Amino acid sequence: MRRITSDLLNPSTIKPTDRLGMMLSGGMDSALLLYLLSLNTQNEIVCFTIPKTDGAANYVNPIIAWVNGKLGRNIQGSKLIGNPKLYHSAIINEAIKSIENEYDFLYFAGNSYPSEILPGGPNRIKRVNPKHIQPFFDCYKTDIVRSYIEFGILDLILLTHTCTEWEFGRCNNCWQCRERAWAFNQLNIQDIGTL
Repeated sequence: MRRITSDLLNPSTIKPTDRLGMMLSGGMDSALLLYLLSLNTQNEIVCFTIPKTDGAANYVNPIIAWVNGKLGRNIQGSKLIGNPKLYHSAIINEAIKSIENEYDFLYFAGNSYPSEILPGGPNRIKRVNPKHIQPFFDCYKTDIVRSYIEFGILDLILLTHTCTEWEFGRCNNCWQCRERAWAFNQLNIQDIGTL
């Protein structure tokens, strides 16, 4: 397991005037990343969401409101970008092209996974653009859940949505639902979230 700390965010490379973009999906990873960025920088943060059929757009603004209330920030509602009808990697690449002038650094929250334990997961690609930062890329979902506990923000999990099959609730069958269940089981912690 890897401990998620503020040094993973690369704050030393960021100037106070830099605009930080963030891909906010409404899931546990991106909600945690938004919280940590807001906690560790005073930079302007602009959130972007691809309105996929999993209902991502329904969850992002309550997460932003929670972070604003918790940390006294004034992050605006997430901007909807991209064409949700495209294939997953094509959606992201097309969406990023449309916002290139709206950030100095763009953060992605996706994590790795043990493929021998959780086969069939998404092909998460390490980005080579130095303006694209993936602080959780070498972390597992267990590291994400443990960070919620360590930072005392388990209530934020209640606002997140993991399932990629159902717009509301959890199917408990898709790969993302199984990854989430695996993480909580590995830590022997009850998943309090219902979304």
